[in-house]
Amino acid sequence: MNRPARSTSPLLTVRAALIFGLSLIFGAAAGALTYWATRSAAGAFLGTGAATGGTIGLLNQIISDTTIDNGD
Repeated sequence: MNRPARSTSPLLTVRAALIFGLSLIFGAAAGALTYWATRSAAGAFLGTGAATGGTIGLLNQIISDTTIDNGD
């Protein structure tokens, strides 16, 4: 039996992993602060989702996806 060839490309780019990772951190912090302030689990989940989604959009605009060409 022959095994299929392995792909050498990564599942996520470094940029995408950075954006998702930071977004999850900020979302978790927002959810924890929301729960601490309101003692409402539902509100904390909604706050977490809103903060995570907003952070993904913001970081996607801020972190450039172009490479720097030094002209070498």
